[in-house]
Amino acid sequence: MRKLQLLFLLLYILSLATFSIGSSESPTVLVNGGHFDCLPVSTFGLEGIRLWKPENTVSKTLGDPNTITIGGGEDDGGRYDIKTYHYDHLQIDIVRGRVDRIYTMSNKVAMPSGIRVGYTMDQVIQILGRKPRDWQGTQSEFSVVTCPVNGDWVQEDYVNLKFNNNKVLTSIEYSANRP
Repeated sequence: MRKLQLLFLLLYILSLATFSIGSSESPTVLVNGGHFDCLPVSTFGLEGIRLWKPENTVSKTLGDPNTITIGGGEDDGGRYDIKTYHYDHLQIDIVRGRVDRIYTMSNKVAMPSGIRVGYTMDQVIQILGRKPRDWQGTQSEFSVVTCPVNGDWVQEDYVNLKFNNNKVLTSIEYSANRP
């Protein structure tokens, strides 16, 4: 009887371990947002940098950049400066004191799910869990927005994944949806 109890306990523990491993393989599984697909807000960032964070978090997290360039633009909120922090494997744009864009063309940087430049389109789709509904398969890029938090839209930020003619991922870009 004791051996049978130990066997059931062992099987139970193994089933928990298998479930835990299986459920954490891809933290950025594509979510059905109703009429669109989305990704959880928690997945929007690279190298510990997240959209909308204050500018000072960039150098605190990554250290001093190799260079900083200054540009500008204009949107519904008026004229603004774009300060770009250039690191070896990524670029980060600061607009109005906040992280506005995070961009990489390097396979040294991965999304929280593990997706990185150099992966094939099939590998990316496998990690996402399925092909995004609005993606036709002939496009060289697709964008996915953030999912609502508690039923409310956060910022409708998006991640843009670009592929070359060989269907290999060439860049990952997170962008804030500002006015």
